[in-house]
Amino acid sequence: ILAALLAGCVLAPAGTAAALCVSPLRDGSFEGQRSRFVSNPWVPEGRAGIDIRRGLSSRGANNAWARNTVGWNGIRQAVRLNAGTVYTLKAHVRTSANVRDGYFGFRNPFQRPVSEVRFGGLLTYRELRVRLRPARTRTYYVFAGFWAPRQDSWIQVDHVRVEAPCEDVILNPVDD
Repeated sequence: ILAALLAGCVLAPAGTAAALCVSPLRDGSFEGQRSRFVSNPWVPEGRAGIDIRRGLSSRGANNAWARNTVGWNGIRQAVRLNAGTVYTLKAHVRTSANVRDGYFGFRNPFQRPVSEVRFGGLLTYRELRVRLRPARTRTYYVFAGFWAPRQDSWIQVDHVRVEAPCEDVILNPVDD
């Protein structure tokens, strides 16, 4: 084994899984929200709020929502992402049947989408996913929202997370 390590080889047991780093996103389950108003670390866009223990979440007790008849409505959160790392953003989303222009993804510091997925009517919670490999280390924004179709419409968002593999770290046992 020592010869293999000196030669630059790493021996690992078969079936080893890559570890996931701590998410740069906070309160993705909205369980830290204490009132019906969206609060730090989330920011409302248009008309948005929090359902507290109403039985409307996909997991846990709380979820975020956006509802309106016109304009853009959603939520966002700033996250620090590292250049060259592949990040996967996931969330559970459901909507009223008339939602046609929903968007979920990452925005750059200027609030322009850099990686997003469009969604329409989702009558039950469905997991949405989008990936981003940033070219620069800086702050990006995670967002979910929709353009209201001139009639009452809504989205509910829950279990938001940003996943990225950790850099491999070799730990060698030592004698104390």
